[in-house]
Amino acid sequence: MDLYSKTVLTVIAAALVTLCLQQALSPAIAQGSSCGHSRYSPCYVELVR
Repeated sequence: MDLYSKTVLTVIAAALVTLCLQQALSPAIAQGSSCGHSRYSPCYVELVR
C-alpha cells in the first residue's frame, strides 16, 4: 500500500475508535412519556388488528 492509502485507513480507524469510546464512556439516557416511570403509573399497550 502507498502512503495515501495508509493515511486514509489510519484516519478511518481513529474515527471508529473515537466513536466506540464515546459510546462506551457516556451513559445511555432514554426519554419517554409520563408513563412507566414508577410502578404506580404503568404504560398500557392496546393491540389492534
